[in-house]
Amino acid sequence: MMALDKKYHDELLYALRVHEISGERIGEVLAEVEAHVAETGEDPIQAFGQPREYAAQVVAQLDRRTGKLSTLDMMMSGVAILVLAVIGSTFFLDGVFDETSAIPYTLREVVGLSAVLVLGATGGLLLTRAVTAAAGTAVYAITGIGIIVLMLLSQWVISWTVDDVTPVFEMPRWLGIGLGAVLLAGAVGMVLRARRRGRVVYPKAR
Repeated sequence: MMALDKKYHDELLYALRVHEISGERIGEVLAEVEAHVAETGEDPIQAFGQPREYAAQVVAQLDRRTGKLSTLDMMMSGVAILVLAVIGSTFFLDGVFDETSAIPYTLREVVGLSAVLVLGATGGLLLTRAVTAAAGTAVYAITGIGIIVLMLLSQWVISWTVDDVTPVFEMPRWLGIGLGAVLLAGAVGMVLRARRRGRVVYPKAR
């Protein structure tokens, strides 16, 4: 009886994970590959192809009912976590370290934070797409990196061109700390939920 090569196993596991496939379905796919190799002794690359290619084939056969999040679900989940984490940490840290009773937010801070959220989310999604796409990965990767660089440059441009004196709004420190903590808790909760969903579960032997 031949065992599945650890390198192939780990690469296939990673390739399936980046597609946001449920842990239960990942376990089924790995078990199927391991069983085939054990029964036939065939090289897994010859039988199933490269791990990334086989993962793409598996994904093409899945939908919401069979263990795959839709592309829109993946995008919205990633954007939501980013927004909650960035805004939550900003409010919380400002509330903890600011010495005034009310925290002023200027136009520069509002525009800068908005640029980070929009460009950061877009760049991150394109880089994720570069890992999961069956074709055009270089285009996605280069574009994603370009947008991340643009995000960093935008902060420099904003710091030189946007007013940093007049407050757009003010937030009481206690509200900043409380709201920030709630938003951060929401981000952590979404990450933990995704981790639970992605926990690999092998099918039970019958």
